[in-house]
Amino acid sequence: MRLLKNGGADHPLPFARCLLPQAVGFCLIAALVPLGLSGQAPRDTGATGSCGGSTGEIGARRVAVGATFAGGNAALYSYFKRAWWSGDRADRFFFRADWDENFRDQDKLGHLVGGYHLARFGDALLRGACVSKGKSVAWSAAYAAAFQLQIEIWDGLYDKYGFSYPDLIANTAGTAIAVLHAVEPATRAIKPTISYARTTALRNADNIPGELRPSLDYSGQTYWVSADVNALLPESAKAYWPAFLRVSAGHSITDWIDPQTGANLRAKRRILLTIDFDAEKLPGENRIWKTVKRQLGFIHLPSPALQISPNFEGIAWYR
Repeated sequence: MRLLKNGGADHPLPFARCLLPQAVGFCLIAALVPLGLSGQAPRDTGATGSCGGSTGEIGARRVAVGATFAGGNAALYSYFKRAWWSGDRADRFFFRADWDENFRDQDKLGHLVGGYHLARFGDALLRGACVSKGKSVAWSAAYAAAFQLQIEIWDGLYDKYGFSYPDLIANTAGTAIAVLHAVEPATRAIKPTISYARTTALRNADNIPGELRPSLDYSGQTYWVSADVNALLPESAKAYWPAFLRVSAGHSITDWIDPQTGANLRAKRRILLTIDFDAEKLPGENRIWKTVKRQLGFIHLPSPALQISPNFEGIAWYR
């Protein structure tokens, strides 16, 4: 792993580590369609046979799900062993409190979203394999927690990183939100979404020293808390709010990499408000299309926005 310089000191870049669980999680989507899932997990009936398919078919689904989980974890370990855990071992296991670094906790939000999607996808896969609701929620949460915990444990053994308990807190928070959404469907009206637009620094990456790629391009990443206003309104008020519009609050940062020199900067937090389009409300009820719409619903689409800080301004088209 290469490091970016900050005032003469090497500064580790942990964000790519929280993106890999998300990447593996998004790969799990590919398994949803052959398992016969629509936009969300099937209704819990309390009996495996009633979820569809013969005993042999259900067994095959469960084998496929188990292989997906095992394969994802093997891919994770292989990647990190090669790319991250190849440096000097620490003299002893150690912890690291990396709150509020130059990129102002954008990595923590990435960990939260990673934990959320791992648990969410895991639950959907298990439900598609006719695992009961209670068991699927519990096992998917356990898998998400173990999946991300192992990263921190290994990090604690290497000089470059250390076990980041702030990362662990963020991981757990994301998993907890997914569990809440699974057991209390009404809470799904509020969910995390993501948007990304490449920064000037990344466009100029070939001309500046250090390492910069989309996973490290924190200033181009925005994490949103998105609310389905129509779902939250009482029945008497629903007619006054278009169902396809959501209200979102976002967190991003100003440049933390100088686009001309590549030097690290102390970024400022950007707090944003926007009204955005809900992809889940697109027309069409085909099962595969509903799955696609549901996943698109976790991506914040470009829209006008109001920036609250570090300065108050309107943005005509925020990506």
